[in-house]
Amino acid sequence: MEQNKFKRLWQHWLHPRARVERYFPTADLQRISRHIGESEQHHQGQIRFVVESRYPGSAVLGGLQPRTRAWQWFGELGVWDTELNIGVLVYVSFADHAVEVAADRGIAAKVGEDEWRHVCETMREAFKRGAFVEGLESGLQEVNAILTAHFPRNGAAAADDLPNDVVIR
Repeated sequence: MEQNKFKRLWQHWLHPRARVERYFPTADLQRISRHIGESEQHHQGQIRFVVESRYPGSAVLGGLQPRTRAWQWFGELGVWDTELNIGVLVYVSFADHAVEVAADRGIAAKVGEDEWRHVCETMREAFKRGAFVEGLESGLQEVNAILTAHFPRNGAAAADDLPNDVVIR
């Protein structure tokens, strides 16, 4: 379904970073970052979260979609560069009201798209209620459960290949 580009441009214009940052207090983001690190003690995966407030006008007019942008962030943050190829990026396009999961090839071989869609839907439902921090926390819980089920920690010390901070842009 093609959305009117000018309506989408307006939607992005209405969501500057400073406005979106108010929905994600620093203390809450720091707590979530700690929880990401703690969750990685239970599985072999690496998790990153990105919340992007809006795209530049040229990107909107050029048709940039959240799925494509998630994969761009996946590469930019080096989520693909984990020892076992089991990195996961949870991406939120705030202006588009979209959530996407980009999973590395090691995970994609074992985890189906339905599981990731459920994560995205859980987060979108929380966001619809205005529970933005809760949405990130719920998404993290579900990703943690998926990774723990498919890639449990085998007793070895956990390697933390990627930063655990939540990126807000």
